[in-house]
Amino acid sequence: MKRFFLTSLYSLLISCAVFASGAGKSGSSLFDHWMTDSNTSIELHVNFDSLEVYRKKVDFMPAKVVQDGEVLDLEVAVRGKFRRSACAMPPLKLKFAKDGLRAAGLNTHNDFKLVTHCTNDEAGQDALLREQLAYELYRTVNPAASFRTQLLTITYVNTVDGSTTTSYAILIEDVDEMKNRIEAETCSDCYNMPIVNVDNAEVVTLFQYMIGNADYSTRMIRNLKMVTTPDGQNTFVPYDFDYTGLVNASYAKGMPHLGQTKITDRVLVWEFSDAPDFGDAADYLVSLKDTLLNQVVNFDGLAEASKKEMTKYLKSGLRQIKNGAFEIISK
Repeated sequence: MKRFFLTSLYSLLISCAVFASGAGKSGSSLFDHWMTDSNTSIELHVNFDSLEVYRKKVDFMPAKVVQDGEVLDLEVAVRGKFRRSACAMPPLKLKFAKDGLRAAGLNTHNDFKLVTHCTNDEAGQDALLREQLAYELYRTVNPAASFRTQLLTITYVNTVDGSTTTSYAILIEDVDEMKNRIEAETCSDCYNMPIVNVDNAEVVTLFQYMIGNADYSTRMIRNLKMVTTPDGQNTFVPYDFDYTGLVNASYAKGMPHLGQTKITDRVLVWEFSDAPDFGDAADYLVSLKDTLLNQVVNFDGLAEASKKEMTKYLKSGLRQIKNGAFEIISK
């Protein structure tokens, strides 16, 4: 299969072009503004007592973000499935007021996902750093059709009593902003898409195997976005990497129905009716070995023990990909 080469070429062309003023909203976004630093610090003011009550609801609540004295109004809501019920701080949806963004000289891409800490300990912070690194690794694999993510240091301020908690968090790019960057559209009728209509299924599948992720579905488009690019092909954009062997979060367990006894067990999930041809995709990922491993070594804030563990895990995954040493699992 040569779809992989077309995808790679398209990614390079897109990443070299400027689409910010293309079909979508013009000007810099809030995400662009916060990406000026590797780690941006903000305050998030919200009634956390009420937010706790709303864990099982989709209600939005008023909130404020403060950065360097500048205030932006927004609404927040709890999101997710497992983490919304099990984590100390549930993951959040952030919807910024468009008038406030305009007043700040920004465009109106305003809808973000926030990945928050699950446990109130060092392991919770380590998991967030690892997941941010996983997003950055995939952006190396596909610089264009991938979500940009920004590491934040957030001081959460409970407006009820003024109490605070400070933690890392991951801001995920507005979906519409991602699509505008690559001049893509939302794919309609994408479920159970035949492999011939998808240009990066093999690369995404092997990347997920490399990082030890079985918590996604190409058939049901779960923990993936599918977009249609200008060449008429459909492209997967993966996200949500906390339930992976690479992150190895303390709360993540293996999936016994897939043969996992622990989260670090790798399984290769293939949900297409046609048999895979991983040759080109495997060669591509293996060619990136040094770049990917250097990203781990140079990642700021991550403990040396975590870097060593992640490096060892990536090396073993790439070795198995190079040798074709994996068993295909069909969900």
